[in-house]
Amino acid sequence: MPARPSIPAINTPAHHFGAMFLILIARAPDTDTLRAAMHLADNAVIASWALRPDDLEPLTVEQYRQLLNYATAPEVLDLALYLRGDGKRIRTLMDHIAREMAELLSHYSPPDAQV
Repeated sequence: MPARPSIPAINTPAHHFGAMFLILIARAPDTDTLRAAMHLADNAVIASWALRPDDLEPLTVEQYRQLLNYATAPEVLDLALYLRGDGKRIRTLMDHIAREMAELLSHYSPPDAQV
């Protein structure tokens, strides 16, 4: 009997569980598409962090990822699934992340530099 393929773990804040569930049900990705979308999202977050605006300069890549997950995890996953995890379309997802972070900064003050 062949082993079952592993499903990628999706770490998301509790307040996004419902939205994440709806996205997964609506898009119904197969395991390979979900894995590719998660990989695309992860790479887009890292690349977006490298190009982050000066206001977010104090954040480490992990802090940037946590802030993005807290604010907009479902939207990022939904777009990554829509793009079917295509690495050639990473810029589309990076632009979306940049817009989301700009929107966040329009409502909240930027983080202070850690000393």
